[in-house]
Amino acid sequence: MFLPDNDGVKKEDELEKRVHLKRVEDLIISRLPPHTVSTASVSVQEIICGDPSCAPIDTAVLIMFDNGGASGQFGLPMEPREVDNEALETFMPPADVISEWHKGNEVDWSPYDDDPSEYSLDPSSLRFQVGSKVQCRVGADPVTGWGNGEVVQVLYRENNWPPGQVAPYKIKLDDGRSIFAPQDTQEVIRERP
Repeated sequence: MFLPDNDGVKKEDELEKRVHLKRVEDLIISRLPPHTVSTASVSVQEIICGDPSCAPIDTAVLIMFDNGGASGQFGLPMEPREVDNEALETFMPPADVISEWHKGNEVDWSPYDDDPSEYSLDPSSLRFQVGSKVQCRVGADPVTGWGNGEVVQVLYRENNWPPGQVAPYKIKLDDGRSIFAPQDTQEVIRERP
């Protein structure tokens, strides 16, 4: 059903989103090392994450340099309207990393120290161990949406995840794909029959 008022609300929401994206872009530019600003181009986007283990909407940032430097990217696990200097202090690469990107060097950087003592899961509470043969939910169908695989890592995490957040398992599927199980529940991962 067409509701005329909804069109105006959508336009207001879109305008508000653009204002927040521009504000984040300006904050990032203000934090760049001075010698990189004139050649830097910053792109900020709102990303909808379909993964149950991440924020529903994240902020993705791409920094490119028109002097032939390498581009760099980072993410913030929050909506653009939530981004402030404190969040950038945590999630934006430091000046030395950005300077290396500006020089054309690719540099890996993560805002998190990988300290297993701060993980949200205790490995002794998990049902499976490395080498366990399992079936993982890979599709929507409750009967056919399962894939066979093997647990290759417990307490799996990715660099862009918040501190302490881990997935119980990383699984190598028999078809060659690598996935992670976001929960240690029978509905997500089960022993292979």
